[in-house]
Amino acid sequence: MYSLDTAVWEITLKCNIHCLHCGSSADNMTRNNELSTDEALDLIEQLAELGCKRVVMSGGEPFLRKDWAVLAMRIRDLGMNVSFISNGYMINQDIIDILKIINPVGISFSLDGGCAETHDYIRGKKGVFEKCIKALRETSKAGLYSSAVTSVHKKNLDELDNILEILMDNNVCAWQVQTATPQGRMPKELALNEDEYYSLAKFIAEKRKKYNNIIRIYEADCIGYYSVLSKDLYCKNWKGCQAGLQVIGIESDGTIKGCLSLHGKPFEEGNIRQKSLKEIWESKENFKFNRRFSPDMLRGICKNCKWGAICRGGCTEKAVTCTGSPYESPYCLYKYEKNHNIC
Repeated sequence: MYSLDTAVWEITLKCNIHCLHCGSSADNMTRNNELSTDEALDLIEQLAELGCKRVVMSGGEPFLRKDWAVLAMRIRDLGMNVSFISNGYMINQDIIDILKIINPVGISFSLDGGCAETHDYIRGKKGVFEKCIKALRETSKAGLYSSAVTSVHKKNLDELDNILEILMDNNVCAWQVQTATPQGRMPKELALNEDEYYSLAKFIAEKRKKYNNIIRIYEADCIGYYSVLSKDLYCKNWKGCQAGLQVIGIESDGTIKGCLSLHGKPFEEGNIRQKSLKEIWESKENFKFNRRFSPDMLRGICKNCKWGAICRGGCTEKAVTCTGSPYESPYCLYKYEKNHNIC
């Protein structure tokens, strides 16, 4: 039996900006047939019954959903932790006051440029940079655990030092760095190449070591694995993608996936309007890409890797998007070091 730890819930696909790298192609239109308040509250009950420990409310832009606070309070009332991922554009004192009552374990704002010109270009709307910085500053001042998330590609790779300086100047608690994946609106030509990918990992390791007493810097699951850099990286104990093992993604219409970033019918495990969450989670036919993994499924560069049985092919989203297989990581620090005699 698998134990559900975290649910990442896209409570609405509607968004008030138009990001260049959005994997979901979110815009100002609400997805047809999104869950009603009653359906969403019932889903929260089902998450609690399964023993879920944390619910991450995302979008789209989660604060565009009118009942976001009702849902978040219910999550907390049932003993689960709640956190948010937002672009920061809507954050004002009224929302901050509500957040202080809810007391989320964290609220993350997407900051993708070290200056307004870059961030606003990537986010597709003027003024988003200033709104994001204000959101980070004001939530931090209010005593909320505010953090930043940066999706790195060729347009902003050279601005990471500037972003870090901004975050430290505004007393931001943590910074998650991830690579943008070429799906949705993200053009393939903006994806990092292997050299850029390795330089990003080195940046994270160096800054983490230098500033760990000031700001918690960590890489997302798409950056790794089993590298000489691992001692200074967050992923040093990487044990493979947890989609469908400890984590699920929930789309705004009630569709259940192992991970929200895995697109397409093969990764849709059911919908809570047709089956209970318990039925979907406990079905032996679901999440097969991960639950039935064995090392002989590994392909390409991962096939004969000594870490393959543990690593399981790295980030499934990256693998599927870039190679078509869940079992071949397109980006791997260990592979890079092996090919370049780095030890």
